[in-house]
Parts: sequence; C-alpha cells; structure tokens
Amino acid sequence: MVPNSNSNTFQALSDTEVFVLESNYNLWLEHGPSHGPPTRRQQVDKNVQAFQALSGTEVLVLDTDYNLWLEHGPFGQVPPPRQQVDKNVLAFQALSGTEVLVLDSDGKLWLEHRPFGQVPPPRQQVDKNVLPFQALSDTEVLVLGTDYNLWLEHGPFGQIPPPRQQVDKNVQAFQALSDTEVLVLGTDYNLWLEHGPFGQVPPPRQAVSGNVSLTPLPTQ
Repeated sequence: MVPNSNSNTFQALSDTEVFVLESNYNLWLEHGPSHGPPTRRQQVDKNVQAFQALSGTEVLVLDTDYNLWLEHGPFGQVPPPRQQVDKNVLAFQALSGTEVLVLDSDGKLWLEHRPFGQVPPPRQQVDKNVLPFQALSDTEVLVLGTDYNLWLEHGPFGQIPPPRQQVDKNVQAFQALSDTEVLVLGTDYNLWLEHGPFGQVPPPRQAVSGNVSLTPLPTQ
C-alpha cells in the first residue's frame, strides 16, 4: 500500500492496513489492496504528534498537548473511545498491550500498567534525568542520562537507580541491536559497535565510522 503523498509517519499492520500520520497531525487507519492507493480509511484522531499501534483496533496516541491516550476501534469518530494513560509525556514505548514506558517532561522514566484511565496509572519509576531510552524487554531498558552516561538497566523497577551496568560514557545517541550489542555514537562523533557483558567502560567494541553527524546535543 502506498501512503498518501502528504503522510508524515506510518506504521504498517499488514499489506492491506496501515496507520498514517499526516503532516497536518491527523491520524488515519487506511485500508486497500497491496498495491496502489488506499480505497477507504477511518480517521483515528487529530492533533497527533506520535503514535504506536498495538493492533488494528488499539493504538497509543500522543497529542500535541502531550497527553498520552490508549484509543480503541472501531475508528471514524474523533476522538474514538479511549483512556488517558498519562500527561506531560515526551516519549513512550509500548512493551505489550498492558505495559508502556513513559518519559515525562521532568525527565523521569516510568513503567506504567493497565488499567488506564486514572492519571497517573499504576506504575514504577525506572530512572530520573533521562534523555532517550530503548526497551529491550519488560525487564531491560537502555537509558541515556542527562550526563551522557549510557546504562543497561534491569527490573524489578521502583528503586532509583535500578540494578544496572554502565555501557559507556560521553554518549549522544545509541541504538540497541540486542541485549548484548549496541551501536553507540560518542560526543566526539565516533560510532562504535559495543558488546556485552557491560560494566567496564568502554566495553569490548569495534569502530564503525568517524565524523558521524547528528542534530545538536540538548542543553543540560
């Protein structure tokens, strides 16, 4: 399926269903043949800045006002049936249909649980002073702190900091390939492939590239 020409972000569910976030912040569930333009669609919501579909009938939606919602089909009425997950949300990542990692605007990272609808929902704090994060499972998450130290953190969560091993320091970006391999971009713009077991800085690693460009670092 080919998304609309003004699409901004999309998530395919199959070769006939795709969620499409347009540049005007309208979110659609589009249906059609595996080739060619969609033949029909339902609007899921408006004023959407980010989303993550859990299925064809459930989607996490972050509004432009930084409220996070769990929305349900059938879609076509705006807003659809939904429960608020949290407010003042900068980023999120669903781990399953029942758990979601939520980064608040104050830099606190939470593991939040259903049932949703009460703000905040049942939750445990994972860490504080967090920039980006990436969950590997519901018990392991990579966390980049505001001091640019990168950690592999483990559940059970609720104690700050949680059980963890330092992956590296002076990190500005990363992407995990597994729980034992992670690509790490240093503040010197050198890119490394780093390997576990972690805890020694730097860990075993191989240089991938140098002078890798990225957007400017956030201000501490």
